[in-house]
Amino acid sequence: MSNVGVLTKINGNPYMQFGKKVLVTQLPFKTLEANFEVDHEVQRKLDPKRRFEIREYILKCIEKNEDFYFSPFIFSSRSGIKETNEGWILDPGSKIFILDGQHRAKAFLSAISNLNSKKESAEEFGNFDEAEKIQTYIDKLKNYPIAMQIYLNLSQQEERQLFTDTNTERKEAHVGLIVQYDHRDEYNELTRNLASQLEYKLEIEQKLSRLTNQSSAVTSLAIMRRCLIALFEGVLGAKNGEAYPRNCKPSDVPIISKAFFEMWIRLFPRQMENRKKYVSGLTGIQIALAYTVYQLTRNQSTTHMEAIEKLIALKKHCTWKHTDPLFTHLYDPTSGRIKNHSSITAIQKLSLIFLSKLELERK
Repeated sequence: MSNVGVLTKINGNPYMQFGKKVLVTQLPFKTLEANFEVDHEVQRKLDPKRRFEIREYILKCIEKNEDFYFSPFIFSSRSGIKETNEGWILDPGSKIFILDGQHRAKAFLSAISNLNSKKESAEEFGNFDEAEKIQTYIDKLKNYPIAMQIYLNLSQQEERQLFTDTNTERKEAHVGLIVQYDHRDEYNELTRNLASQLEYKLEIEQKLSRLTNQSSAVTSLAIMRRCLIALFEGVLGAKNGEAYPRNCKPSDVPIISKAFFEMWIRLFPRQMENRKKYVSGLTGIQIALAYTVYQLTRNQSTTHMEAIEKLIALKKHCTWKHTDPLFTHLYDPTSGRIKNHSSITAIQKLSLIFLSKLELERK
């Protein structure tokens, strides 16, 4: 969209940062859309997968009428914004160039395009109520307020430096905090509910994702979430998007989940949180048990509840000490403990070992 011959007025407040003048403002996305560009000599190449992930997140929130938040986008005006008696104005024909927020901006455009296609399809099939509802989503996205920082006088070299610094130094939110506060992810919601129900039976770390030997917690929200994904989907790596529990009814998921974690109380030693003595508080062990249940439901036509109950047989075959023969392949004699237990390969191997012991019991 061209803005040739059109004055774009911008309300904002200027300040100095690192000796450079910056304008802090907020614009509806429809105004921003008409006035920004990407300079590929400064920006990295667009990652379609990243754009898709953000687009799906936006669409999910908008359709569920949930709020979503983005950090401020960063732009360079290349001297195209002037201060006048009437405020700040973007010169006709000028653009602002995005330095941070390219994938979010492109995801907005993709989401609006996606909704327009759905609206047209609804209209073609005579579903005008649905088309009207979709139009409200489109309007909401077009009017979504984008918080912005616009650098007014950077050179192109300084733009490259700012882009590099911003993307190199950025740190994602801590996994534990995401599970604790993100209400859009079904596994996060399930994990928080379980932690609330089990707080008097198991000590659960609410913020940290990694537990030290000094921690008195048995597990963490982040590890519990990984256990649930392994339990219901057999996924051991990163998992985003909708929950897709297999081999059970979605309505049974909360009951199965609680039963799995309660099994730890029966299966593990009394001092299960003592990582110096026992392996029961280690990430790889906990996820391997969940993955073992998933394998039983997939390969032996066993329900989740039946598979969880079968785990109790491992008590006969394992002391859960670091020196136990089941963990020989991970045992480090120098430290007297098992190591490298949380990789996907290690979890898969541990699960096979657990399954072999359970098979002995079955026979």
